[in-house]
Amino acid sequence: MKIVVERQYASNPIDYERLVSLVESTGERVVPTEGGVPVSVLFPAGVVARLEHWARADFATPAPIPQAEEGEDANEPGWDVGRLRIEPLANPREYGPYTRYVRADGRRVSFVRSGTVVAVQLTADEAAWLEDRAMHKRQGYMDPKQAAAFAEFLARQPPVGEQ
Repeated sequence: MKIVVERQYASNPIDYERLVSLVESTGERVVPTEGGVPVSVLFPAGVVARLEHWARADFATPAPIPQAEEGEDANEPGWDVGRLRIEPLANPREYGPYTRYVRADGRRVSFVRSGTVVAVQLTADEAAWLEDRAMHKRQGYMDPKQAAAFAEFLARQPPVGEQ
């Protein structure tokens, strides 16, 4: 299940306190949209941890931080976070009981309450990639006992086309 929140007026600031509270209280993701197009996704922190565990199972090291492309100013302090706004990395912002931190990669945002990460905001594209990758990796994983039982089950099956 997901909760979709439409942002109709660009001049109105996003009510992150309400959105993060909704994520924390329901345990469901919240998808802010602009003109019906998903812009970003707010996940409960535990969901992101589980997705990252499976999605990045092949990588022994963290994903690299993207470098500035030619023509961009590499020393620019702001990043586009989910197409919502450009913010400097070093200034955490308070939204009621939550503190919003822009992560070092510039695309992810963490929301902290009382020293604990409660929600993570990803761009819509990264959220889709993470969910798809995690689903395929998780489906391909079996522990040794489960793999042996499945191999035994397959060995007992008649060849295709026979009854």
